[in-house]
Amino acid sequence: MRARMYGLVKRTPLGPYVNNCPPIRIGPERLYVWTHALMQTGQVPGSVVEVGCSLGGTAMWCDRMLRQSSVHKEYVAIDTFTGFVPEQFNADVALGTPSRLRRTFDYISLPAVRRSAQKMGAPDIRFIQGDICRMSAEQLPRQISACLVDVDLSQPVHAALTKVYPRLAPGGVIVVDDCPEGDDYKARIGYQRFVAEQGLEERYVLGMGVVTEPAADIDFGRLGA
Repeated sequence: MRARMYGLVKRTPLGPYVNNCPPIRIGPERLYVWTHALMQTGQVPGSVVEVGCSLGGTAMWCDRMLRQSSVHKEYVAIDTFTGFVPEQFNADVALGTPSRLRRTFDYISLPAVRRSAQKMGAPDIRFIQGDICRMSAEQLPRQISACLVDVDLSQPVHAALTKVYPRLAPGGVIVVDDCPEGDDYKARIGYQRFVAEQGLEERYVLGMGVVTEPAADIDFGRLGA
């Protein structure tokens, strides 16, 4: 009976927690872009921030990577931990996002993510529950060296960039996931809106939008477009 129940749990979205190993949901090539950015900004002052952390697997992996590379920074992960905000998702449905994706992240639980971080050896990650569109910028670290924006939808991508960019340290970088042309998610639209408002150039690396602080020296040259 216990073996049967274990099998059932493994087939649920929370199955990875059985082995204390939350999945890294970002694509492998984009994980490389993000970890590359983290290592290149290792000496840049400021916190590391993820806006949209899902089950927390990427944050836990990267926090450990930094510490094991003797880079000691505050790691902050922000998420609703309740799935998509309905009105934000509806806005992107009007732009072409399939309705079937609405409940993709509904199963996430902040207490479960925190327990997993403890067991995965990343207990110092600071998790913040909130909608980046509604959060005050004052809830973000005062200075940010690197930020991963992975909230999928156009409105929270734009809000995250608007709030993070003024806090980006000299030499800092922001990367935005889900930005290839024709993607089901409309993160690219939020990214394009922000860079147009700021008079910045669009820059894409392996499907991720990139925003750098003017003094940044981040070499993505060999990673492809």
